[in-house]
Amino acid sequence: MPRKNVPLLLLMLLFMVPAFAAGSVCVNPPEVVVKTDDPAVLAEICGAAGKAIAFLDRYDLRPTKPITVEIVEEKIDNEGYIAYGRYESAVDGIQLMSYQAIFAMAEKPLMYGEPFDRVHYAGVVAHEIAHAVVYPYTIRKKASQVPQEYLAHATQLAVLPEERRNAIIRAMDVGPWEGGDEISQIYMAISPGKFAVKSYLHLTTAADPDVWVQILLNNNWLYVYVPKEKPG
Repeated sequence: MPRKNVPLLLLMLLFMVPAFAAGSVCVNPPEVVVKTDDPAVLAEICGAAGKAIAFLDRYDLRPTKPITVEIVEEKIDNEGYIAYGRYESAVDGIQLMSYQAIFAMAEKPLMYGEPFDRVHYAGVVAHEIAHAVVYPYTIRKKASQVPQEYLAHATQLAVLPEERRNAIIRAMDVGPWEGGDEISQIYMAISPGKFAVKSYLHLTTAADPDVWVQILLNNNWLYVYVPKEKPG
């Protein structure tokens, strides 16, 4: 390299260091920053995040600010229970257990009744990305976690390959939420898989999904009441 280009190279390196220290920006979606220097991990998380953001975009839910994903090797304590991932609204960031850490924590981890694998890891990424995207849109953020979990679980199922998603839907053997139902955290705690399937089926078959999403975002109670359809 000619000597006259050395100052330019040093200047470029100077500006690149903070970017590497902060994390790697996904090419698609560019709103997501992943704190990793592993290209394979970056590609995996960016791919899942892109699918999650594309799904939520159908309902006019889009990132309002950058989303940072931090990979951790220890268990994540999410308000008293162990989770694979957690969105922290205070810092607009996501903590995500590495794939290897999940298996170190449990010998045979499960997700929706299936053995945990890379497909479900992508689903976990999508779930947390959904929380990060949806949170700014919720009007009464402390009233209930039901709207967020409804959309996060629906997104988690949405990014799975169709064959895997259909297998889970068949195994859970439930239909969508119906008019008059009360969507609650208790139901989710009892059966996360059935909660996810009911939410996914309900959202993707809603006659007027835009109106329903607004009901979710404006909810101010401990559960969400599903309105009954008007006659005719």
